Amino acid sequence: MPEFAYKALTRDGRSCGGAVSAASRSAAVNLLAERGEFVVELGEGSAAARDNGALETAPIRPTPAARFTLSARVSARQRAALLRQVSVALSAGLTLVAALRVVAEQAETPAQRELIDELTEAVQRGESLSDAMRSANDGKAFNTMQVSMVRAGEAAGVLDEVMMSLADFAERDVAIREKLRSAAIYPAMVLALAFVSIIVILVWVLPTIMESLADTGGDLPLPTVILMQMSEALRSPAGIAAGVLLFAGLLAFWKWRQSDAGRLWLDGLTLKLPVLGSAARRVATARFARVLGTLTGAGIPVVEALRIVRDTLGNEVLGRRVDAATADIVRGRPVAESLGGDDSFPPLLVQVVAMGERTGKLDELLLRSADTYDRETEAALQRVMSVVPALLIVGLACVVAFILAAALLPIVGMDLGG
Repeated sequence: MPEFAYKALTRDGRSCGGAVSAASRSAAVNLLAERGEFVVELGEGSAAARDNGALETAPIRPTPAARFTLSARVSARQRAALLRQVSVALSAGLTLVAALRVVAEQAETPAQRELIDELTEAVQRGESLSDAMRSANDGKAFNTMQVSMVRAGEAAGVLDEVMMSLADFAERDVAIREKLRSAAIYPAMVLALAFVSIIVILVWVLPTIMESLADTGGDLPLPTVILMQMSEALRSPAGIAAGVLLFAGLLAFWKWRQSDAGRLWLDGLTLKLPVLGSAARRVATARFARVLGTLTGAGIPVVEALRIVRDTLGNEVLGRRVDAATADIVRGRPVAESLGGDDSFPPLLVQVVAMGERTGKLDELLLRSADTYDRETEAALQRVMSVVPALLIVGLACVVAFILAAALLPIVGMDLGG
């Protein structure tokens, strides 16, 4: 079994070192963690080699030009794991720099290691962790909510508790996003495959069959005539031009939807859809309750918290409703009254906010309601995953039935006539 030389920090912050036998580097790190020793440096080799200064610890660092590319590949799940690991290390009594070094040693990918190293270097230069997170990867590694909560935790001296709350939220958010992605992948794949299949059939497969049927003479059934005209239209210069224009239109629409007007229109349409709209509204409501509860629990004022929440909802219509509510609160209006008045947010959420304002437990009640909305969101996503694929299958079945009828009716007519 390989032997690893290491340097570590104990739970009380003292330095220690030695050698440990383990099957792999990760096994060595886990074994030492169970003993209460958090690895700072770890290299394969004997204790004698370590004493002689031959500890191989420094990883191959990418060039500065590659730093942005590596950090950009740190996934949301990896960032959530980073927050969890830092919170555990701080709770164990390690200093911030020591905690970051411990987490860097356990990084799963070079990109994750590079991001943690960037944070460590910034903190060692005298920056606060919140400032380091705000500037990490040109400000793209961590969102505004995470930076603001860390800043509040630093000011209140409860950074370990804040990091734990951030980790809980990040893990929940990743789980919800993965469920949304799973709900969208299957319908998107079915639609794309159906579109390609129909184009192939109409352009290359059916023309040969239809030509042989047309040569037989006689009147063709209406479905066959319609299908032949569609096939001829797609193969004609006008059809090709229409396809090019359609593709250009889709590209223009995709670019337009990224503008403020396009995003507002599309988000409003999403909320009005029969099944998807309900699911999207529940997702946004659950995120609103959890983010606002987490931020206010960290000591961030409601007005500032709402301005941060606005960018986490993922829906511009609801975001602008939060902007209006924030402006009302600044003018002295109660939070619950500012959020109510229309159907943007469920009445139950408005009542929870009102109760929280009266009892002084706004963060606690919001987090409890967020758990309820998370369960409702999961149920809504299950309904979407059940209804949408079924509707797609029914629609595709109708298209396939029409194509088969158009191809088979002339053949059946010839057999009956013969």
